[in-house]
Amino acid sequence: MKESEKSWEEWIEWIAQDYGLNLDRQDRETDKQKRILEAAMHIFSERGFEGASTSAIAHRAGVAEATIFKHYRSKKGLLLHLVIPAISKVATPYLLQPVVKILDQDKPLDELFHEFYANRVNLVEGNWKKVKIILVESLFQPELREALHNHVAKAFYEVASDRIERWKREGRVRDDLPTHVIARSILSIGIGYLLAKNKAFPGFLVQEEEEQELVWMADVILHGIAGPKEKGASSRD
Repeated sequence: MKESEKSWEEWIEWIAQDYGLNLDRQDRETDKQKRILEAAMHIFSERGFEGASTSAIAHRAGVAEATIFKHYRSKKGLLLHLVIPAISKVATPYLLQPVVKILDQDKPLDELFHEFYANRVNLVEGNWKKVKIILVESLFQPELREALHNHVAKAFYEVASDRIERWKREGRVRDDLPTHVIARSILSIGIGYLLAKNKAFPGFLVQEEEEQELVWMADVILHGIAGPKEKGASSRD
């Protein structure tokens, strides 16, 4: 099975195996670790880091609260143990490999962006609770924010900027705009759609079936929103 096709539970087990966390259910201690990680994922998602308690995590995992401190030292240690290894070593290929595959196809850009947005929307919505933990807690946890910056953001920008520079040379995108502005615009439309659909004013900023919304998103990123009057004014300047 490809990394991009793994369920979250399979991904968690993959992470654990990659970092020496033997999750063999025949081992009583490692079975506890798995239950603690799964419980922490749910509690952090539902209540946030500050609202979560180690007692609630322990109760959900079916372990003594002292077991959490034995393995992870603190609630923050549990959070970092849960997400930073995934971000630093595993999330980057999991998030980027499908993007590279899509952007390297020999297709018109409107088709590429449509496929790119559809892929990312499905990934984020399929893992919404986990994405929420990482994004929300990165505002308050400097270690997590640093991991996102150094591994996810950096890796995404390197992939995106390489393709954008190539598209500039081929005359497929504007060469008078900085590469980072184009990359930011592509990313912003996708993030805006996800927020509008899941959190901000659903029913107002997202009004049609997803397939149509994705078509419009790809069209806007390639052709903008200016009408004939504004385009005419720009051409006279």
